[in-house]
Amino acid sequence: MANPNHALAGSSPAPDAADPVKLADMWSVSGQLLHTEAYRRTHARLLAEAIGHREQKILDAACGMGFPMRELHDLGFTNLCGSDADPDLIAKFRALLAAAPATAQWRPRLLVATWQELPQRLPETFDVVLNVDAAIGFMDSWLPGEMRVGPAQIFARVVSVLRNFHAVTAPGGRFFIGLQKNNHKGNSFYPMFVGRMSIDGGPAEAQWDMSYDWARRIKTWVNTVRIDGRAFSQTRQSYLFDLAELGDFLLAAGFARVERLPTPDDLYEDILIAHRGDKAA
Repeated sequence: MANPNHALAGSSPAPDAADPVKLADMWSVSGQLLHTEAYRRTHARLLAEAIGHREQKILDAACGMGFPMRELHDLGFTNLCGSDADPDLIAKFRALLAAAPATAQWRPRLLVATWQELPQRLPETFDVVLNVDAAIGFMDSWLPGEMRVGPAQIFARVVSVLRNFHAVTAPGGRFFIGLQKNNHKGNSFYPMFVGRMSIDGGPAEAQWDMSYDWARRIKTWVNTVRIDGRAFSQTRQSYLFDLAELGDFLLAAGFARVERLPTPDDLYEDILIAHRGDKAA
């Protein structure tokens, strides 16, 4: 990954208010810059080794535009299902699949669903459930007025959502969850240069500026994307907790035990594997 302390180069033109950019467009550009081919390959191979045999039934519960589902499919996993709360990202994923050559056609089951809806929307359970790419803190970030206030309410909210992942994990199955490595106590601000590349023939680059309020347990993300010299900026907040606390939340949600999957320095998230007990609750 690029040097996180590298500042964006060039001028900073103001966003054009008459030409808003959808959230899905902002994050898809950032995702392309962050998720280089090498990054995606390293991440998927790490998951594939930890998951094991290819016949397992897998749900990616934050599939977005298909990372890491597409990479896992390329590594031989075929029983894959994806869900995401953003219909625009699901639409982009479907478009990518449709654009593949006829010899590589693949049509996984995809559904638009929030994490709170998963047990109702999915009647079956899965051997492996994924919630990686540091998505978990954003559970209430996309709808105005949904975010909880205060550590006690935030922690209770996180546990309640993790119970939904527990519900769709088969007895004896595993839940893989990622958390950004910079979520550690004492960190108050982290500027991260996401990357720079050519997209559709034009220059694009992105920067994330993250502020950490540990008293309120709120993390503020300013996502600035520059495309062809024009700057677009969006600010979102997410819940804030560290890896040890996430492990405690998983146990409180009903998982039998939690272990850490070591990740190399060039992956920006830590991953925990939560094991569901052998018997249904």
